[in-house]
Amino acid sequence: MKKTVGKLMIIAGILILAALAFNGGRGLFFSPEKTLDSASASPKKIKSIDIRSKSVTVTVKAENRTDIDAELSGSNARLKSSERGDALELSVQQEGFRFFFFQKNELIVKIPNEYQDNLSITSGSGNVKISGDGLSLQKVSLSSGSGNQKLDGLAAKELSVRGTSGNIRLENVEAEEADVRSTSGNTKLDRVKGKFAVKQTSGSLEAAFSAVDAPLRINQTSGNVKLELPDDADIRLKATLTSGNIKHSYPFDHTEGDKRTLIGTKGNGKNNIEISSTSGNVSID
Repeated sequence: MKKTVGKLMIIAGILILAALAFNGGRGLFFSPEKTLDSASASPKKIKSIDIRSKSVTVTVKAENRTDIDAELSGSNARLKSSERGDALELSVQQEGFRFFFFQKNELIVKIPNEYQDNLSITSGSGNVKISGDGLSLQKVSLSSGSGNQKLDGLAAKELSVRGTSGNIRLENVEAEEADVRSTSGNTKLDRVKGKFAVKQTSGSLEAAFSAVDAPLRINQTSGNVKLELPDDADIRLKATLTSGNIKHSYPFDHTEGDKRTLIGTKGNGKNNIEISSTSGNVSID
């Protein structure tokens, strides 16, 4: 019994020393610091907003305002802000040993509706959410390791979304060129428009296009694909499967193929749609 107690005390001591080394002796897991950091900048001289975080939820909101405002709330985290040339860099650093994983931190970044330049968000395990409210940007880049990503009400010339194990959702998004990639997680595109390239390793894909005026390419390794297209689309679609079935209710003018291959045209076939899947079913409506 004494040996067991001794071992437990040694383990507890190691944990305490590790926590002290991790955060410089501040904010142990049994006494978290409550912080509220903020930063602001004028959008007139900012051409790029770069946000980096390991485990904090990042929310970006477009509002009727004249400045860029960032506010971090939560425990044992610190917001760092710097301007390098025309770039605003925001980073969240964890200062405490987060023994209790239910502690939640959130970084809210509010930007003016008139902001029209670049936005980049890189997250390790936190969720990412952008409420664009009609925001129109040049280049948008999102990347998350295991968090969910949601983008709503945004237009961009270039859009890049990367996910490792979280879900991806885009609503009311228009992009001249979009590249969406997911390793493991479900992807949903709702009322999107533009030139999209979607590559997914494992997980289901649902994509509903409000209009088709550019090429579309879908590459799926494992998982089902559901594609919804407007009835008046001018398209030529080719879908090929290694394993699985293809079905469609879309009103093509002409179709050919079998249960694992489909070639369909609507109108003059102006915009090409290519779908390839290794394992999974494909439906086109």
